[in-house]
Amino acid sequence: MENPLNKHLGHNDALPTEYYALLYLLIELIESQNGKKLELGTKWINDAQILSIKLFQHLNSMEILAGGYMIKANGKQEINHIDHPSINVVARAALETYLVFHFIYDSEDKSLSIFRHKLWRIAGLVDRQKYDINFKGQQQKLANERITLNKLREEVKSSDHFTNFTGKQQSQLLKGIWRTGNSWTDLGCSADFHVKYFTDVYNYLCGYSHSSYASALQIGQARRLDEQQMLTHGILCNGIKLMSHFISSYSSVFPEAEYVISSNPEARNIAEQYRFEADKMSEFFKE
Repeated sequence: MENPLNKHLGHNDALPTEYYALLYLLIELIESQNGKKLELGTKWINDAQILSIKLFQHLNSMEILAGGYMIKANGKQEINHIDHPSINVVARAALETYLVFHFIYDSEDKSLSIFRHKLWRIAGLVDRQKYDINFKGQQQKLANERITLNKLREEVKSSDHFTNFTGKQQSQLLKGIWRTGNSWTDLGCSADFHVKYFTDVYNYLCGYSHSSYASALQIGQARRLDEQQMLTHGILCNGIKLMSHFISSYSSVFPEAEYVISSNPEARNIAEQYRFEADKMSEFFKE
């Protein structure tokens, strides 16, 4: 099973330095907004920070897993390995987190961002209502959330954006299917990933998340540590590219954070180098 991350981004011996540089820039970007008071009616933007933190945690976990492990079996045999399968699973979560961030927040139409944020909240609250809860305090919490859920549904139905969907799609949105009308590939293309690149990478990561035979085949073939390092390198290359896209989106959502990027020219240059827009990647896919 070929790793498309390597195919599209190539080998780079300087990877760790670049990965760390962008990871530290993410920390500074996120911290630059902490403690700032939100104006009345803008608290919905706070979830952009929470998604940013979620993304950072995934990317940090990928780096930690990439360090590898040494296990002693019965105090005798030492087994060294890099858990590249788990890095792939976390990488998928990181990619989807960024796509949600971009889909909701990186829009010039503020009303559309607010509308999409409400759809996303509805989806999460609908999921929580499905839990079988027996504790009284938690039951009351779910009851309170049902009130919030119904309120959000009414607000969504009264939005001008709601009329852009068919009757069937509107029903799906109210049921919590927030991506109605958009596949993950659609969201990837909207975030300026080349469609072929995104499809290859996303399907590859999903294969590991869903325990496909292809993923098991690759795990079985990558028995040597150097083979596992090669696969891990490709995954982290994707992390660099993902961070580069996120840095651009974050500064669009929080323009005042641009000074953080400007004050880190080395990391900024890395981000610019690895942020391949769809049109710039077209040359990789010429037939």
